[in-house]
Amino acid sequence: MRTAASLPAPLSRPEELANSITHGLGLALSIVGTVVLLDRTARYGNLLQVVGVSVYGATLVALYAASTLSHSFQRPRLRHFFRTVDQVCIFLLIAGTFTPVALTYFVGGWWWALFLSVWGLALVGIFFKLFYTKLHNVSLGAYVFLGWLPIVAIRPIIEIVPAHVLTWMAAGGVMYTLGTYFLMRDDRVPYFHAAWHVFVIAGSACHYYAVLCLVPVA
Repeated sequence: MRTAASLPAPLSRPEELANSITHGLGLALSIVGTVVLLDRTARYGNLLQVVGVSVYGATLVALYAASTLSHSFQRPRLRHFFRTVDQVCIFLLIAGTFTPVALTYFVGGWWWALFLSVWGLALVGIFFKLFYTKLHNVSLGAYVFLGWLPIVAIRPIIEIVPAHVLTWMAAGGVMYTLGTYFLMRDDRVPYFHAAWHVFVIAGSACHYYAVLCLVPVA
């Protein structure tokens, strides 16, 4: 496992403040959004949708909480702990975002194989993140790969999932992917990590709206 001493040097205090504020805002929005989403789904959705939305909301809140805390401490051990939790939560959110869509539209057959593959690979990624030293760019590649994995079934997905839901899901994926440009350079350009956070919030907003559309109000 990567030790606290092997962590990259922390960013400047003003930069870390910007990082904490941006994802602190994301945390507040994710909590409120999850409450709204759960209420809507409980009223108008079915049991599987409630389960899917619960998983999605929990992973969304966990990600923003872990990210905010990872930028709130300067002590190496605390920073290492919350940075690790943050990176684990990325895998969880990727699978968690796919969950309500899968439980709403995938009715059986190889759809479940795709659903279980996403979660299985997320758990494999978490295992390696926790127990092996991983290069930053290798982890980033794994996140991008897992996030776009469902595209292998794009043709049957298009036949089942409404176009507006797919559009917002794709828009969220594009926002996350574009944001990695800033993440990969955040140690060279001031406030690039905060810019990455803005793209993450934009991606989350797109995906949130897509999930919200899964349960139309009667």
